[in-house]
Amino acid sequence: MKVVCIRGRAIVTVISAAYNPMAVADVTIGSSYPVAAISIYSGMVMVLIRDDAQLPCWYPMEMFDVVDPHLPSDWLFANYSDSEFLQAIWGYEELVMDESHYDALLEREDGALVIFNARVSSFL
Repeated sequence: MKVVCIRGRAIVTVISAAYNPMAVADVTIGSSYPVAAISIYSGMVMVLIRDDAQLPCWYPMEMFDVVDPHLPSDWLFANYSDSEFLQAIWGYEELVMDESHYDALLEREDGALVIFNARVSSFL
């Protein structure tokens, strides 16, 4: 799946307050990004992309238009019915099968970044 950014900083401040009140969009309007995963977080559809700083970031889907709707055939799905915030996730195996990988990406841990970058590179 590939998306193109149609909205920048202003919408992040409004939409992602529940997700990350300190969010700053590091994406460029008009640029396209391969999607590494999709989640539902606090009722919002979020996409995981490698942003302009080359880091994994979750952004609200409202910031993007889909330019290629094809999902990778090896994506997996997990439902988090007991979670207050993260309700569901679709994506690459390590992200879906290892709950600690999700947090490791947010913490920018080296091992998680290596896996993420390998997965995103395979989409290009």
